[in-house]
Amino acid sequence: MQAIRAHFDGKKIQVPNELRKAPAGEVLVIIPDVCASESDEASWMRAQEASFAKIWDDDEDSVYDSL
Repeated sequence: MQAIRAHFDGKKIQVPNELRKAPAGEVLVIIPDVCASESDEASWMRAQEASFAKIWDDDEDSVYDSL
């Protein structure tokens, strides 16, 4: 998985030139500042914690717990 910066022109998402030859596939799009309030944003963050925990809660990453 890789995070990149892209630009939305109002109709489509434009990715950097070096990624235009990447194979087709599913992407995750996160749009900042769409939450109506700080409490909405906090709710979204809590909802995402379980998903991130599944990815980061493993033996390989446990070495970072002691840092």
